Amino acid sequence: MNHPTPLQQTIPSSRSPAGGHLGVVTLTLMTAALFLTLRNMPMMAATGLQMVFFNLVTVFAFLVPIALVSAELATAWPKNGVFHWVEEAFGTRWGFTAVWLQWVQSVFGITSILSYVAASLAYAFDPHLAANRYFIIAVIFAVYWSATFANLRGTRASGLISSVCLSAGVLLPSLVLIGMAAVYVIQGRPNHLDLSLTLTNWLPLEHPQQNLVLFLSFIFGVVGIEVSASHAREVKNVRHNYPIAVFAAALLGFVITLLGGLAVAVVIPMDQLNLVSGSVQALQKLFDTWHLGALLPVAAVLVALGAAGQVSTWVVGPVKGLWAAGRAGNLPPVLQEVNARGVPRNLLIVQALTMSAVAMVFLVVPSVNAAFLMLTSAAVILYSMMYLMLFVTAIRLRYTEPDTPRPYRVPGGRVWGLWLVAGMGFVTTLACLLIGLLPPGGGIAESVYAPAMLATLALMLIIPMLIYRWRRSTWVAG
Repeated sequence: MNHPTPLQQTIPSSRSPAGGHLGVVTLTLMTAALFLTLRNMPMMAATGLQMVFFNLVTVFAFLVPIALVSAELATAWPKNGVFHWVEEAFGTRWGFTAVWLQWVQSVFGITSILSYVAASLAYAFDPHLAANRYFIIAVIFAVYWSATFANLRGTRASGLISSVCLSAGVLLPSLVLIGMAAVYVIQGRPNHLDLSLTLTNWLPLEHPQQNLVLFLSFIFGVVGIEVSASHAREVKNVRHNYPIAVFAAALLGFVITLLGGLAVAVVIPMDQLNLVSGSVQALQKLFDTWHLGALLPVAAVLVALGAAGQVSTWVVGPVKGLWAAGRAGNLPPVLQEVNARGVPRNLLIVQALTMSAVAMVFLVVPSVNAAFLMLTSAAVILYSMMYLMLFVTAIRLRYTEPDTPRPYRVPGGRVWGLWLVAGMGFVTTLACLLIGLLPPGGGIAESVYAPAMLATLALMLIIPMLIYRWRRSTWVAG
């Protein structure tokens, strides 16, 4: 099974067989693969038992609405993903803005993922390097530029790399972490997770700002889930099987990530938890408990490999959507060029240069943890704006184009079901955007953080508007 590329814009053609060839199990695994990462487990652990509440909100108030709404849009307008959907509802200007936001958030998101790669890899040499900003930046540059040049050779190699990295670097370490933590608890060793059955221990009632900022890491773990909707036309009996697969994937992702977060919280005391490399930190503690320290470098390399494989899929995925919008006349010809393998070469290079500039945040922010949270918040804020447009698009198209065939429709009558699902997703997404404006701590001044985030959002909205205004008729690809 190929690991689906996050944000990939290659939507199946409307000529796909009507009966489809994907069953429930296959689609469930393809969708769940987007969840299976160790990256978010430390930040989940930092919320204690509140991670149960945050996980439930993430899955059922955010992930499921996005997946169901995207399925309806993908089966009705199977062309160029978000760009075409929003364009259909609000025109080319807003369609281009939506796909721009989908692309630019990945620059911030990839950088935070790469910092996780670096922090995990540090445990293969010297754990103290996980807090060394120069080591973090060096690994970010080395891995990202290597992934960029690898993707210039085409997506087949990238897909193979991603599949291998997913199995060896995500599934295996997750199962080892959860299994060893379970044995750790059964043997009665020190448990650092507060299990008291109090309301404040399960809900973010105390220190809400700190916990709500950490909640963004839960959201960041599932953004890009709309990619599963690109397979909707290939699903057997889509009306029946697609919702089952989405809910099954949501349940699978919920269980594995929750157990992983609990495992980290049980093993590592809260005041010693590293938000970036906490999963490897927990593996180190478990290995040391049974005198298996020699396995730590192997585990660290595998975890870093898993995250690096995820980066590889994110390198070219977002660019495809932007490139498709560019060929419609929204980007100059120099950014529409592809190499002999059909890869948008110049856009990839521009993306790598932009990411390199963003990575410099590790040199100016007080700590690696704070920089990681800032990048995650920026990615979520930008992606939230795109998702708000997505939910409004789905509702508008139900009214403006009610007769367009929709092989899959959000269940619940002609419009009320869509209003309920899209409305719930809209409210959750808006909350995420507002939470992203709360400073993540780590020495970042409150008076600086929110204005900086708002300025970033405003700039990333203005740029596509200006590009659209300055577009030329000669930019349309032949």
